[in-house]
Amino acid sequence: MESTKIFRIFGIDVKLHFSWWIIFLLLSWILSTSFFPEYFPGQTVASYWFMGVMASLLLFVSVLLHELSHSLVAKARKIKVESITLFFFGGVAGITKEDIKPSSEFLMAIAGPIFSLFLSGIFFLIYQLNGSSLWTVITFYLFQLNLTLAIFNLIPGFPLDGGRALRAILYWRYKNLKKATSIASKGGKIFAVVLIVLGMTGLLSGQSSGLWLVILGGFLYFIAGASYEQVVIKEALENIKVKELLNKRIPLIKPNTKFSELIKQYSNSEETIFLVKDSTFSGLLDTKAIARIPAKLQQLTLAKQLAIPLKQIKSVKREDNCYTAFQKLAEEKIEALPVFNNSQLEGFITKKRLMHKLVWQLKFGSSVKIGKSIKNQKMIKMRETASPRHKWRGFKRGGFSTTHF
Repeated sequence: MESTKIFRIFGIDVKLHFSWWIIFLLLSWILSTSFFPEYFPGQTVASYWFMGVMASLLLFVSVLLHELSHSLVAKARKIKVESITLFFFGGVAGITKEDIKPSSEFLMAIAGPIFSLFLSGIFFLIYQLNGSSLWTVITFYLFQLNLTLAIFNLIPGFPLDGGRALRAILYWRYKNLKKATSIASKGGKIFAVVLIVLGMTGLLSGQSSGLWLVILGGFLYFIAGASYEQVVIKEALENIKVKELLNKRIPLIKPNTKFSELIKQYSNSEETIFLVKDSTFSGLLDTKAIARIPAKLQQLTLAKQLAIPLKQIKSVKREDNCYTAFQKLAEEKIEALPVFNNSQLEGFITKKRLMHKLVWQLKFGSSVKIGKSIKNQKMIKMRETASPRHKWRGFKRGGFSTTHF
């Protein structure tokens, strides 16, 4: 998800998704050229644009406050919230814990619509007291929007707030998060299809507002499916320890190795990630993340210049579960994460091995175990490119052990 951090409040990072800018410009244009001129005629073009931009910005503030209400309830229930990523008509809270108590999820879910109803009342009161001015139309519009936002979010379809409240009730009833999410997400998909059909009908009848319904319906349908898939993945990986998928056979190369030498040695192998290390530098070189390098530059570029320092990569512990590793790999957009035991680096967990395990878990279930046939299979051992006989056993943050296996 491409997003930009804009500020931090109550210990929560607030981020904007890139799509926000597109919707902001589109909504400002529609309000300034169509909605406000129709319902509040006789104003200048500059006035309409002022109204359109201010209404769009205040709608964004309304959505932010709606999402903050969810997060503050979560924090009050001792649930960690790292961030809020805002789309224009909603947001996603960065809560890594999925199996929240039903009571906590229910309270978190209804907090948003309740606060939107409160904002709707505030804007309606300002509208009634404001008299005749540009702000009268803006506050009336925001009164309608917040009321719509509250009612819309109470629809019992996941991932809407009403759907989350429904999932909480179902989770309490069945004691099964996967089943509860499946039912609630199906409700979300049904509602999304209804929105798409209504939007298409509106477009065919000449109503431009139908486009919004189609876009919103498509977005909800996608998120409903993705939310259920996330729970399925969690169930498949949460009981598997990182140490079970630990990879200690990643090739080791020196930081001053030329990239051309690396290509010559490993272009015919399946290796794509490398540990770049000496007494002063430790980093991970992910060849899949490297842009194309011209042949002449390959002779000049060193491995150290292409590697990401390990201290800049999120790490996992050997006792962490694989779902934690899955989430961090997705956040880092990298092929491997370092695995530490206390301060000692034991190896890496790779995306390739994790996804392989996930496929087997989803297909064959919890009976799939990491057996000796996998653990003991012959693999390429770590070697330094400058010294093929130089093997390693383990290494620490401050130094590197060069003992044999």
